[in-house]
Parts: sequence; C-alpha cells; structure tokens
Amino acid sequence: MKQSITFSFLIFALAGIASCSSNIAISTPESNYSWWTQWLDEPICKPPCWANITPGVTSMDEALSILGKMPEVKITYKDQQGVDWRFNQTITDSGTLRASQNGIISVVVLGNSNDKKLLLETVAGSYGNPAYVKPYDCRIGMCSTVLVYPDSGMLLNVFLEDAGDKSNHRLRIESDTAVEYVIFFPPGLENFERMAEYQEYDLLMEWHGYGEYP
Repeated sequence: MKQSITFSFLIFALAGIASCSSNIAISTPESNYSWWTQWLDEPICKPPCWANITPGVTSMDEALSILGKMPEVKITYKDQQGVDWRFNQTITDSGTLRASQNGIISVVVLGNSNDKKLLLETVAGSYGNPAYVKPYDCRIGMCSTVLVYPDSGMLLNVFLEDAGDKSNHRLRIESDTAVEYVIFFPPGLENFERMAEYQEYDLLMEWHGYGEYP
C-alpha cells in the first residue's frame, strides 16, 4: 500500500507540474536534444525496456548499476522502493524507477521538460498509435489522460481540456498534443488494469485516430 501511495503521489505531482507549464510547452518547438532523442531515434531496446531496464524483469540492483554508468543521469533520491534522478542535459527532465516487493522494477517513469514540447505525432512516428485512451484524473475542465500501448507496456501521459462534465467527459487529441511523460510497465492490458492510480474512471476508449473522444 505504501508503494502505491508513493507512486500515485509521483504521478499527480508530475501532472501538476505539467498543467502549470502546459502553455509554455505548447508554444515551444521541439528541442534538438533531450532524454527522448535517443529513445525515439536510436533506442538501446524497445518498450517496455528503456536503457536495458525492463519492468517485470530487471532487479533494482541491476537498474542501479545501469543508471550509475550513465553520465547524463544524476540520482537525487534512493530507497528500497525506488530511485529518482534528473538528466544533466536539461534543468527539469527527470526519471523514476519503482520496484515491487520482490525487488523487481515495476515501472519506469520519464518526465518531459516543461520548457520544450514532445509531440504525440513524434512518438507515433517511432512506436505507432496507442490502442486505448483513458482519462484518470479530471478536474476544473482538464483531464490527465493516458494513451495506452498494452502490447508494448507503455503509457503516454497527456493533459487535455475537458469540454464535458463529470459524467460525460469530452476530450480532443491532436497530432501536436504534448506528451508530458512516458511510463513503462510489464506488457499486457491486465497489468495496466492493476495500476490502481489510473482506474478512477471506468471509461477506457479504443483509439480511433486524432479527434474527439469518446
């Protein structure tokens, strides 16, 4: 339970930062370098693996060894449940690992900087379109929403305006929608559905291209 609360706090904190900076991100072109440049263009491994760290497979000790050999990574926090770090190339780009009780990595979270914009169409160009769209935290006319790639074990978090109401959310996804952060998890829709922090709403919509949902 403690691990779930910690991870949920991380997700909502990142969403809050993203929402405060969304106007800045939307008006800024994509940078020539960030943590996602290599991930999109020349990945070491495919999702759910990142930097040879694979949720459901890699142990925390192995992950720490890998991170320790990455000069662009500076670890800012570490305990038995996980690790936080920042990327040296930018001021705000960051990452997090969380481990399950057996010491195996359960999720990898990579947070995009608030001073540049990673476009949804850019990610889709490398990894295709998501299979599902799921809002999980809606308030004051906005929804934190995940785009789910269950076969790849990948989520893209986006922050969308909600033109509906509490019982009937209406979201619009465009090719230039900003991806705030990426989460890797063990592949399978059933594993996504075990991630309690995303299950507040029963609404799980199949991807039907850019436009309005549902």
